[in-house]
Amino acid sequence: MSTGRDKVLTPSEAVALIKDGDLVAIGGHATRGRPMALVREVIRQGRRRLHIAGVNNSIDVDMLVGAGCVETVETADVGMSELGVTQNYRRANESGSIQVIDHSEKTAMGRFHAASIGAPYLPLKMESGRDRLAKNPHLRPVTDVFTDEPWMAVEAIRPDVAIIHAHTADEEGNVQLDQESWHLNSSDIMIAKSARTVIVSVEQIISAEAIKSRPANTILSSLEVTCVVETPYGAHPCGCDGRYTHDQEHLDRYLTASATVAGFEKWLGDYVRSPADNYDYLKCIGMKRLMEISTKRLARQ
Repeated sequence: MSTGRDKVLTPSEAVALIKDGDLVAIGGHATRGRPMALVREVIRQGRRRLHIAGVNNSIDVDMLVGAGCVETVETADVGMSELGVTQNYRRANESGSIQVIDHSEKTAMGRFHAASIGAPYLPLKMESGRDRLAKNPHLRPVTDVFTDEPWMAVEAIRPDVAIIHAHTADEEGNVQLDQESWHLNSSDIMIAKSARTVIVSVEQIISAEAIKSRPANTILSSLEVTCVVETPYGAHPCGCDGRYTHDQEHLDRYLTASATVAGFEKWLGDYVRSPADNYDYLKCIGMKRLMEISTKRLARQ
């Protein structure tokens, strides 16, 4: 592991910080901003019994569940929006082979928010319906001490490790997002600030001088980051706001493959286990395809 001020690690070195049984929080939202290069490395290294937490998860959790890495999932959703149903997660949930702790987006984010500000819990307005409150061990009914109205307390979550994806960082671990993406990634900031170990994959490592020239873009300081990992197109097949969109063609092929256990296993062989690292993975995808999704994103700006 790097020493001193240099916090740059390879994906393999960074994921080695994750241990079997860890509570791992994953950033991103739906098919945006997922640290997929790190997710693939978790599978390569064969982690087991992970407790995965997030706000609104997708292919990241589905792949980890299908690869046998996960014991517990705690999030508001594991889905692909209009693209289709995440089949590995559905099979595991229906069979009971994983534990599922169900949240709304508000309570899922509330757990990270509480931890990020050092609070033991966060009071939230009581949601309609009591099923989730009765079944979720991290929610408790409370009474507003000022109005006597019913509220609920959402227990803070303290992940062992958080993995998120961003645009740039310097070697000291100062992490930035492009300015236009700030409002889309507020949950990632809370996820990172809640964790004991913070691993950030970025599209590019840039100089400290470049980071200092645009301080308003910094979302995490070096004091809050354990290590950074340079992974160009590291969110693929998900999108990275302002750089490239999600790869719908690739995601469609994933959904078709993961419809069966055998199909998913072949997918893992082709796109996770066979490529040695993120650069090998990108070779499998092909530069032509990567440029196509980049061009589409730029055309909408």
